[in-house]
Amino acid sequence: MNRWLAAALALVALAAAGCGGSGNGTAEPATVEGSEYAYVMPDEIDGGVVSMRFRNTGKEPHEFALIRIGGGHTIDETIRDLFANDGKVPYVTDIGGVPLLSPGEEITITRRLEPGTHGLLCFFPSPDGKPHLDLGMKREFQVTGESGTTMPTPDAVITATADGYSVPEIEAGTRTIELRNESGKEPSWLLGILQPGSTTKDFEAWIEGGQKGEAPARIVGAMQSFPSGQSIFVTLDLEEGTTYRLEDDPGGLPAAEFTPR
Repeated sequence: MNRWLAAALALVALAAAGCGGSGNGTAEPATVEGSEYAYVMPDEIDGGVVSMRFRNTGKEPHEFALIRIGGGHTIDETIRDLFANDGKVPYVTDIGGVPLLSPGEEITITRRLEPGTHGLLCFFPSPDGKPHLDLGMKREFQVTGESGTTMPTPDAVITATADGYSVPEIEAGTRTIELRNESGKEPSWLLGILQPGSTTKDFEAWIEGGQKGEAPARIVGAMQSFPSGQSIFVTLDLEEGTTYRLEDDPGGLPAAEFTPR
């Protein structure tokens, strides 16, 4: 379960009580835009190997939590049942999406998606503490057929092991990175850039304090948790000389940092 869903359910409980990276044979990504407070995207995308370009076009951070919805249920029924059952709904599969994107950021994720009904949800809180979901940030869409495309060729591989993230040297520019999970667990992959002198705790305090002033970090996405033994590919622009911090938030793997050259 992603951290914002866990936080949202806790609130409910309280209330109740540049080169390369494109790969060969890949299709043009389906674009998903998130802003205050809606997702804009196609109603239907091809299944199989799927590339989705996620963009935050709003003024607040946004999450792109991705789920598969079975049994012919709708997104509204899914939301109702998630909150009524502490997130445990048999027909819902959490398949991971973009943990968070700061305003103006974008990332492309390439992975395999099976045909069926899917949904996007944002549990991130607005400045007044209300989850974006409650303000209308939800989207149902269909995955159909088979795209016939292939996985991209990565420029680098970041591996999650039982001891942490193994990060190679990565060149600046537009890069496709394979996120390979060999940890035996399901860590998350939250990628951000801390402002000088700031920490992750400062960013969390900024969220809890109503998001006043400049954010202590830029969150450039990456990936929510997915099973060990799998890989997911992300494509993003990496800035030369900028230090990126990769965290298993809120899990147990130690953070890793890297600076593209």
